[in-house]
Amino acid sequence: MNWTVGILSVKERGILPGEDRVTNDLKKMITDAGGTVTVAEVIEADQKKIEKKLISWTDQLKTDVILTAGGSGLGKQDCTPDATQAVIEREVPAISDVMRLEVFRKSTKKAVISRAICGIREDTLIINLPGSPAPARENLEVILDTLGHFVTMIRPRVV
Repeated sequence: MNWTVGILSVKERGILPGEDRVTNDLKKMITDAGGTVTVAEVIEADQKKIEKKLISWTDQLKTDVILTAGGSGLGKQDCTPDATQAVIEREVPAISDVMRLEVFRKSTKKAVISRAICGIREDTLIINLPGSPAPARENLEVILDTLGHFVTMIRPRVV
């Protein structure tokens, strides 16, 4: 089964897409796992702009999964979880919880500062990841082999 992914990299300051290592790393991981990255963009850390992009990719592009990278920490500018919370219809807390727990246990105690959330809007699963390449990869690795199953569970069933 093929599944599509959008990657939204949230940055405090501008960066050219080709220079965004986290986006490039996540693209490779998704492709290697059998997914297709259909859209990727770098956006500034502005809650309303993030909300608009999440809504557009969900409602118009019908992306199966949206991965956000960045803006999920404790700083005042970190608004990605707030934007995600504003647009989702149902939260899926266990996904974020298990990512934090596994990264905390295997890699860094700093995982506890993540405010990342996961949830569903329409038929799209939105997952917040850290903005740095290594933490983003570590978090995605925890759930990567289950993304296809998540998509199958969320997609509308034809009867």
